[in-house]
Amino acid sequence: MINAPEWVRQLVDSVAGQITSLNVEGEFGCHVYKNQSAGFDEWEITIFGEPVPMGGGRLAGYSVTPVFSIDALAVATLFDTPLSCRWQTGFVNGDDDLGPHLSVEGIQNGVAVWLRIVSEKPHAIPNDSPDSSRVRQK
Repeated sequence: MINAPEWVRQLVDSVAGQITSLNVEGEFGCHVYKNQSAGFDEWEITIFGEPVPMGGGRLAGYSVTPVFSIDALAVATLFDTPLSCRWQTGFVNGDDDLGPHLSVEGIQNGVAVWLRIVSEKPHAIPNDSPDSSRVRQK
């Protein structure tokens, strides 16, 4: 999220504040991309659960996948102008890298934004992407 404007960072932090962990406390991953291809001019923001390493002893080397709850109404109302809020229950086809996710589209600071919240990091997002960062739960 190195090149993202401050309003994007503030939106991501506000969204993270509407996510409640149900099993482990940790950080969420976040990937931000400004899509300006094929006539688009939209910020794509993907927030995803990150595995949380277990403590030492017999559990060292294992991690727990976070289970979390999202206040979808609160997330949608974070936008200046919310346009849609949708839940996709599964993978559509082999090209669908998001699978089950909450999708919110809207206008923020006069710009189109497509926010997706997924349980795990999509495979298409590289591990060392400069457009990715971590977001601490509030």
